[in-house]
Amino acid sequence: MEIKRRIFLCALLLLSAAVFCQVPQQSTQIRIQVWAELDSFPGKFEEEENSDAEPDKKKPDTEFERLYGFALSRTKQIAPFLMEGLLYGWNFEYTPYDKKRGVQEYWDFQPVRTFDSSVNQLEFHNPVLKDGKLLSWVYCNRTLAQQADYNRWISVIHPKVKGYGNAPVEDGFEGIRQACSSAAKNAVREYWRTLEKNKPKEISGTLLLIRDPRIFIKNGRYEVELDFFLETDRIVPYTYY
Repeated sequence: MEIKRRIFLCALLLLSAAVFCQVPQQSTQIRIQVWAELDSFPGKFEEEENSDAEPDKKKPDTEFERLYGFALSRTKQIAPFLMEGLLYGWNFEYTPYDKKRGVQEYWDFQPVRTFDSSVNQLEFHNPVLKDGKLLSWVYCNRTLAQQADYNRWISVIHPKVKGYGNAPVEDGFEGIRQACSSAAKNAVREYWRTLEKNKPKEISGTLLLIRDPRIFIKNGRYEVELDFFLETDRIVPYTYY
């Protein structure tokens, strides 16, 4: 019986090792699933043509590109934006709303560094059509410097925070960006709300996106759920009540 038990445990350990070896390490390679609508929101064609994404000036090479050109273009907008958050993080400055002091809410949300395709090449794999959307797996290898930076993040005890945001679907890619910004703001606000008895005057820091972003559509709005590591640079309190 003891021999059988040892054989079973060894087999279980070997199976576990095989499973974990198949999963790419987040510290060396990022893999996320990105989806895009097959068609633009009615009346938004001009906006998509004039967006800040790099335009694809060449004619479609395949029938797939001809049929799903909009979805492919949107995917190539979303993926670099999310990779900015996963590779470098987003800087923020936040002033909470304070009715008693007459202070309006202020939120600034910017990438630590803009995604550079000459540094990080994105690979798009296994595009599939599902429920009126194009789903693709996006791969991105971290450089050695980016691996060191990620290891710095995980070597320090940073709180994990979660945020939810939404924005109108009719706003196109800008709606996704605004929904992510809103999710980041709510993550910061909810975390510090539990720790600070009095509202601070200002909070600034950096959010590093972790895990797969969850983006879906509900009632005509993009709904976003994001997880972050939070690094707070400073908290400025009010000096009077």
